[in-house]
Parts: sequence; structure tokens; C-alpha cells
Amino acid sequence: MSTKHRMWSPVFYVKLSGILAAVLSLSLLSFCGCDPAQSKNIPAQFSQENFDDIVKYALDNYIDPGVDTSRGYVGAAEAALRTLPYPLILYPASFYQQQNQILRPIRIIPGKLIPEFSNSSYVVLEPDWKAYEKKRKSIEETEQREREGLTNEQRTRKAEEVRQQIQSEQQALDRAWNSISFAREDFLKVVTWIDANRESYINPPDTEAQSEAEDFDPSTFGLNHIYFAAANGFLKSLDPHSAVLDMQTWDKIRKESEDSTFEGIGAMLRGGGSSNVIVETPLPGSPALKAGLRAGDIIKKVDDNSIEGLPLSDVVKKIRGPRDTTVTLTIERPTTLETLDIPIRRGVIEQKAVSSTYLPESPLKDYTDQKIGIIKLSSFLFDRTYPSDLIREEYESLVGKADGKLDGLVLDLRGNPGGDLREAIKVAGLFLPKGLEVVEIKGRRDSKSEKNNLRPIFLNSAEAPLIVLIDAGSASASEIVASALKDHGAALILGERSFGKATVQSLESLGDVIVKLTTARYYAPDGYTIQVYGVHPDIAISPEPDGSFPPRFREEDMWQHLPELQERKPNPVRQAWINRLEDSVGDNQQAERFLKDHKGDAIKPDAGLIRAISYFEALKKNPRP
Repeated sequence: MSTKHRMWSPVFYVKLSGILAAVLSLSLLSFCGCDPAQSKNIPAQFSQENFDDIVKYALDNYIDPGVDTSRGYVGAAEAALRTLPYPLILYPASFYQQQNQILRPIRIIPGKLIPEFSNSSYVVLEPDWKAYEKKRKSIEETEQREREGLTNEQRTRKAEEVRQQIQSEQQALDRAWNSISFAREDFLKVVTWIDANRESYINPPDTEAQSEAEDFDPSTFGLNHIYFAAANGFLKSLDPHSAVLDMQTWDKIRKESEDSTFEGIGAMLRGGGSSNVIVETPLPGSPALKAGLRAGDIIKKVDDNSIEGLPLSDVVKKIRGPRDTTVTLTIERPTTLETLDIPIRRGVIEQKAVSSTYLPESPLKDYTDQKIGIIKLSSFLFDRTYPSDLIREEYESLVGKADGKLDGLVLDLRGNPGGDLREAIKVAGLFLPKGLEVVEIKGRRDSKSEKNNLRPIFLNSAEAPLIVLIDAGSASASEIVASALKDHGAALILGERSFGKATVQSLESLGDVIVKLTTARYYAPDGYTIQVYGVHPDIAISPEPDGSFPPRFREEDMWQHLPELQERKPNPVRQAWINRLEDSVGDNQQAERFLKDHKGDAIKPDAGLIRAISYFEALKKNPRP
């Protein structure tokens, strides 16, 4: 397979690498990182030779030369130990000895050290998972009681403190690893020990969570799982978007990226096993979203049954179910330190890569009499039909409904996690004059400026303005489109700061697997990169009915992310125009009144879209410079 470039987002990274994600109630996407022992798609013959081939490919092609192989082999060994049915933990010896001074109590795991590694600069811990489960529950109950008396502002402040503590702990762990040399020989020593002792760890921990799991068949677990997990661990040590995946998973992801219909709650998850199960994102319009589930929520129970320690596959099976039935998720919300029970009525979810809404035919028809079209692009990933072609079809349909001329257009990129690089360039080109630069790709060995060579379908004007909506779930390819349209003055950007991923991943077939490796950075037309910074909206629009901006999960929250570089320079002319628009809209009383009147609706009003629509009148009075 020839190398292809994808603007992989955190969501697709999770789907592909196995840290992992699944669209609930779809057939489960096999996973291959934290808990590959549960995957049925790992090649049976995946061996040390395959692992070495992936490492060599990464060293030869990664975006930055001089990869820290010591840290890579640490990541490989950590993942190999974690993938045992009874997971083990690798620590630098110095860090383990000082963990009482470094870690919060809830992060200290009781257990005993494996004697074979006692004379090394690193140690392997056999955790007492049952004792840890009891300890964790006690600490969490105490913390929950302490949080009950806090205001929302205090919860948010406390959540930020915890976030900083976690970062401090991880930095201390990284310093400890950097102080020792961990070579390929150390990794092979760990794997050799696993091979000799895996029968002792073939049974999952005897915990409450494990009692809820399905029976584990030890005959399905072999060294292929160990080496596959290790390959993912090595790649993940480079950055959170590099990974290895099996062919069946890749084929399924590509096919399911286009239109699909299924029953369930509609949310994407990651984690499982020894990691928390985290909501990566609810799908747009899904029962999960309508019930109040948010990206970053940590699922603790399903229908009052603990999921602690369960692989993601088992968690998904518990949450899945027929339409019109209800499942209750007990979640922890790190952004506010709340523990909530969220009942979700399962439904039929229609997921389309591209969809459109003509405002006069929508529930918002009484909100404005303008002939506004809305095109929602959910993904840049595809199987057979290009998203850019689907957008063109939806646009022509909207123009037909508007008797030949729209008063304005909304391109909704909220929650769009990215996908194909070429499609990002083509989609941007649908809204830019021919010949303008969309993005510059800078790799390890070369760079290339990508320009629009398409005939545009819609150009921003005073008569028919273009608004682009973004949020923290808009990543990668979405950010290429938003930054290009912003830099060229082709649209007004509204919403929340985007995710902040400015790297390109290449897909390369190596034997029976596909390696997804970060091979380039991308730069916006004005020469900056949005890595970590994200695309900042021209005007911040709250997606919440109360006008708040809750903390969001973004690139900076992913460990081992590549650093930020140069930020976008201020544009005084554009800012003066933005100020005029804000003065014209004011406090947006029409939108706020509408949201208040519809607060009790069964379907939560799209507050971000409703507030954005008010800007069309302001754009007609104040055309872009």
C-alpha cells in the first residue's frame, strides 16, 4: 500500500491505535494498545521481527530525527506488561522509591516487586489490584463528600489544580526515566520474562470490576499480543497520534466513516483495562449528547455496576442495547469534580459524513426569516465518496431550496476530528478563490505548499456571508480548513478554540498491519502552526444555554504531544472588523431570548448555532475588509 497522508485527530487516533475508541452499539472496533489481549484481529504471527520492523520504520521516517530510543523501549516494555490479563507496572527504581513524596495517594498502587528485576535501575510491580480497588473507592468517596459543598467556580478551580498535579507527577516520572538508560536489551529482558512467566498472570485480577467481565479464554492470549502492544507502546512514546493497527480494524473504520445507522447512545470512548474509560466525544445529535454526556467524562459505573478494570469491549457491551431502552452511566466530570448519574435513552443514530439543513425548513424557522443554509461536515475520512463531493451536492440542494440564492451559509466543523489531508485541501478550496494557498506541509526532508486548484462553490460576500463553526472537537483537517478560511478572510470563525493538532500522519502497510506515523507538521497560510494553540475563533460563542465555557479536553492534555511553535500574529485590520461586528450584535438578546423560551424543549437547542445565526445581519451591515 502506498503511503497516504491523514490528518488524524485524537478521536481517530483513539479508534485506530487502541487506546481505544468505539462508537457505542456499532460492532466493536478491535483495539490494539492498552488491552490488545482482547483483540481478535491481531495477526497470529506478529513477532519480535515485526516489532523490530516497525521500530526501524519509525526511526527512519518520524518527523524529527534523533528519536529517544531509550524512552521508546520504555514505552514498549510498559505496554507489554500492561497487556497481560493481570497487568503489571514498570517504574524507574528511583521514582518508585520516592513515590510517596511525588504522587497523590490515589495514584500509589500497593503490591510487591518482581525479584528478577531487583538489581536493575527499573522495577516491575505486581499490583494488588483488589487492595487498590478498596483504597481507591475510599479516597473517591471522601473526595466526593468534600466536593459536594463547592460552587461551580470552586469545582473548576479545584479541577485545574488536580490537572496541574497530574502534569507535575508525569513530569517527575519522565525525569526519572531520562536519568537512566533503558535499551533494547532491557526491553527484550522484560519480554523474555513475560514469556517465561505469563501463565502466572493469565488470570485477570479478582476484583469487583472483573466479576462483571465475561469469561477470559487464555488460549487466545499469546506473544503476538505482547509484541503488538509493545509496538504501539514504542510509537506512542513518540507522540499520542502514532500507532499500529490491524487491517480489519482499518477497513472497518474507513467503511463506517461514511453514512451509517445503528442503535445505541452514540458516543466514542477510549481506555479500559487498567486505564479509565473516558468519553472522547458524544456524537453530534446523539442520545448521549442530549442527555448531557460530555467529552472528558470518566465512566465509573454502568447501571450501577462498576466497570473498574474491564476491557473496553466489555464496557461497550454493557452500554449497548436496543432503541427506547435506558442505560444509566455514573460518570466523574474532571472539569467540575462532579459525580453524576446520567440516564440515556438509547436510540437510532444516523451518522452521515455530510448533511445539510435549510433554516426555513428547520425547527428554527421562526427564529429568522433569512434563507440560511447549514452544511455539517462530520469527518474528512471516507471509503468511496469524497466529502468534498458530498458538500457540493448538499450545497446545490440548499441553493435549489432557496430559489437560486442563499442569504448566507454556515459550515459546521464542530466535533469533526479530521481525516484525509487531500480532502481538507479540497474542502477549503470550495470556499476560496482558485490559486490561494491552503496549507504548507513541512516534513523531515522536504516541504510543500498546497494551493486550491478547484472551482469554488461559494465565496464570502456582503450579500451572502460565510460563517464557520468550530469547537474543541474540531481537530486536524478541520483546523486546516478553518485556519485557511480565516487567514484569507473568507469566513467569520465562531465558536470555541479548536483542538490544536497540527501534525500529519502517514499510513504505511508493513506486513499484515498498518503503521500510522507522524511524518510532517502543517502551517497555515500566514506561516504559523496551530499545534497546541488551536484555531481561535474570531468571536467566542458559547455552546451552553447559560453562556458558559466549560473546560475542554485538547491536545495539551495528551501526554507526549509535540510542542507549540509560533502562534498566529495579531491582525489589526481584521480585529477592528470583528469589533464592529460585536458592537452590532451586542448582547445578542434575540438569541438569548429564544434559548430561554426553549429551555424546556425535549431536544436541547443548539445554543452555538442559534447565537451564530445572529451574526448574519451584522455581516451584511459590516462586510469583511
